[in-house]
Amino acid sequence: MSKFPVLVTGGAGYIGSHAVLALRDADWSVAVVDDLSTGNRYVVPEDVPFYQGRVDDHALVERILAEQSIGAIMHFAGSIVVPEKAPPRAFSAEL
Repeated sequence: MSKFPVLVTGGAGYIGSHAVLALRDADWSVAVVDDLSTGNRYVVPEDVPFYQGRVDDHALVERILAEQSIGAIMHFAGSIVVPEKAPPRAFSAEL
């Protein structure tokens, strides 16, 4: 089985960053997209392609898919804390 590149959304967050490390340990190619609203750039290894942006930015996601020849996506982008009066973007799940 050939190992194709994997895009990890939210890869600078707690769970996503651990997925990135596990994939790398298993010799998978990985790329990360994260808007850094709750994540930290420093947890993504320097040699992993990193894209700062939102997963609902269709042009960005299409560019990443093409540039990195992505074969799978692991989706960890999201907010665990949504205030009672959340802004409209908190309810946007259009990917």
